[in-house]
Amino acid sequence: MLIDKKITKKIAFLARIELNDKEEEEFSKDLSNILQWMEDLKKVDVKNIEPIRNVNDSQLFEREDLDFSKTIDQDQILSNAPKKKW
Repeated sequence: MLIDKKITKKIAFLARIELNDKEEEEFSKDLSNILQWMEDLKKVDVKNIEPIRNVNDSQLFEREDLDFSKTIDQDQILSNAPKKKW
């Protein structure tokens, strides 16, 4: 799929970034290449491939959640803010 300058300008606008003409052209090419790569990946046969859950075979440990709500009160936190709404 080719990304034209119109689409590139819209994406740049939505991302709130400014692109000059050269950057628009490069961005269009890069996006087109990424979309082409995604299309190529869709064609790969993965029916007999087992999903990888953890690349490192390392185990992740859960820790207990700690309640910090009682350590600092709201007034202390808001004292650091230049403007307060509450």
